[in-house]
Amino acid sequence: MDQETLERIKEKAIEEVLKKYFGILEPREKVAMHRLLEELLESIMKGEREIFLEHDPDNKGNGYYPRSLSAGSFQLNLQVSRDRKGRFRPHILPETCKRVDPSYVDLLMSLVINGYSESQLSMSLRELGLPYSTEERNRIKDLLIERLHDFKQRELPENVFVLFIDAYHTEIKENLKIRKACVYAVMGIDLPRRKDVYGYYTFFGGESRMDWLRVFNDLIERGLKRVVLIVSDDFPGMDSAIKALLPRTEHQLSLFICRETCVRTWGKRMPLHSESLEQYENHGLRGSKRAI
Repeated sequence: MDQETLERIKEKAIEEVLKKYFGILEPREKVAMHRLLEELLESIMKGEREIFLEHDPDNKGNGYYPRSLSAGSFQLNLQVSRDRKGRFRPHILPETCKRVDPSYVDLLMSLVINGYSESQLSMSLRELGLPYSTEERNRIKDLLIERLHDFKQRELPENVFVLFIDAYHTEIKENLKIRKACVYAVMGIDLPRRKDVYGYYTFFGGESRMDWLRVFNDLIERGLKRVVLIVSDDFPGMDSAIKALLPRTEHQLSLFICRETCVRTWGKRMPLHSESLEQYENHGLRGSKRAI
């Protein structure tokens, strides 16, 4: 395949991914934190369904159905666990027509913030008011811990199309004292278009360049080598942190700017074709390493 053809395939692939994933999100939306909360809620719902089905042995799981949940500034798109007989309803979700109280958002965030502590995580689950025994709550807690550990420990793909990175400022109670803290979340989309949470990190203090360097170092140690784009807010130390560890990576401040810059950088808009990404994956990866 000649270089000109490869470039055309790459342009189509980039345009296709940008349209699919960036077109539905607000420019300043905390994409990574959204996905992290969705993953945690879906893990709890799976645990709830397991417990429910144990008390209904003639019933079985039956996949998932989509539901949107507006929780404060977070608009979550969830895959809700369901059963074959249509009897199961996860208690972690508010009723469909019920307005979500701000305290509910705080409790959801506590699952992320307290993920490093089993005792604190158990307390957060109790405060969510799930109508289960201590043993059953512990099973849900174990599922959550397994998922949270997976975010922090699993091997990452070498080549990633885009990373969305967020910092969420909060407070943590420790030894009867309230300390400022920051939760760092990372979501990635790899070349085969798989979207997943790559990690989350809780550090005391405010957002800092040194903490972002710790985050990037962890991602690299877990296998990440090449990233085309990183999308973040306008934290002042972000550019230098990216250049220090991922010097060939593009950095954009919003999804809108990201999309437009990609078009300017990689050429004019091309008509979309469903096979373009597959072609890019099959033929473009070696060539892309020179550009990334």
